[in-house]
Amino acid sequence: MKINQKGQEFEVFNLLIGAILALAILVIIISIINYLEDIKIDSSLESIEQKLGNAAQSPDGSVFVSKEIIIPIDYSFNSKQVSRIMNIKEECIEFDFPQNAKWAEYSNSPERNIIFFPRRIQTDFYVLCQPENIQLSEWHAQLGCDTSVCEFCCLLSFGVNPAAANPKTPDN
Repeated sequence: MKINQKGQEFEVFNLLIGAILALAILVIIISIINYLEDIKIDSSLESIEQKLGNAAQSPDGSVFVSKEIIIPIDYSFNSKQVSRIMNIKEECIEFDFPQNAKWAEYSNSPERNIIFFPRRIQTDFYVLCQPENIQLSEWHAQLGCDTSVCEFCCLLSFGVNPAAANPKTPDN
């Protein structure tokens, strides 16, 4: 009795080709997902820069909001970086996030001028700038902002709306 060995070998070959095609399709799908994620992160960071520029041009206590931004893993913001974008002094910028949040931390500095994100997050971003001579909100008195150096102080907040904490602050 003779068995058709060519037919059996052809089935194994078909199975191997199918596995290779499935792997190639999986690689393509993962690449597309990563590409789209990179686009979301880039647009989130551009939105933050735009809101920072808007707040610096209109330091009247209005809150500028970017909803559902994505911040990548191991990303940080510091006052030097933000001061270049806003064209104001580093001393006039402070960061805030919810106290119980595990997704952000202040760097090893007593001032709150560097915020670090050890994991990827999706949150809302708020920026509030107000003149030093007008106290529109409670946080203004608590800022480490040197009013002798700054025309206005800015609070950059992740996940916490500064206007919600103080109804005197106009919301934009």
